Amino acid sequence: MTGAGRPVVPREAATVLLLRDGTNGRVGLETWLLRRVPKMAFAPGMSVFPGGGVDPVDADGPVPATADAVAARFGVSAEHAAMLMRTAGRELTEETGVRLPLESLLPWARWITPEVEPRRYDTYFFVAAVPDGATAAALTGEASHADWIPVSQALAEYERDERPMLPPTVVNLAELATLPDVAAALDSAAARPLHPVQPTFRRDDSGTWCADLGDGRLLPLPESFRRSSGDLLS
Repeated sequence: MTGAGRPVVPREAATVLLLRDGTNGRVGLETWLLRRVPKMAFAPGMSVFPGGGVDPVDADGPVPATADAVAARFGVSAEHAAMLMRTAGRELTEETGVRLPLESLLPWARWITPEVEPRRYDTYFFVAAVPDGATAAALTGEASHADWIPVSQALAEYERDERPMLPPTVVNLAELATLPDVAAALDSAAARPLHPVQPTFRRDDSGTWCADLGDGRLLPLPESFRRSSGDLLS
């Protein structure tokens, strides 16, 4: 919180849910997840999708042909949408080495960090298929590990409290898990509601700490999340 208890103004960010169909005989979607190093100031040790904050360099550059459509989906101007798409593409390349046409980025979700957090982000999520022939690699020093993982496996590891994740990552993975392949995920992007989600943290009736998503959904927070949050949940 800032002075006089005012919430920190969130920094804009963009994230990419990079997808491919199951490999080595596995059925279902796979996605690229990075595990942030434990000493990071924000989300230490958490598994996240590639992405990051908007930088000044993203203010200028090519305007994707789909900027108007993306702007309409997110409720922003075409210039704003183009900037977010440039951020998403830049961060993806910096963290994975994958370059993709910005027009292949489809709006997926928007999440705003809870007001109680000392570091806050207004994050625009895009979904995209890894281009044919592209090979992702773990390039960022902000991650202790990065690799492709079946969506169902990532969720199972989260449920066992083996893979700490922030609520947006968990919810987005759970929504991807309902889809059979990349084609279905890309098709579903056009019909998704894109209202900003800003969770709050509270205890449920049993006393369990949860993220209240504001639409009737409560996401229980595992012990790993509570440990990484320091004194945020006390």
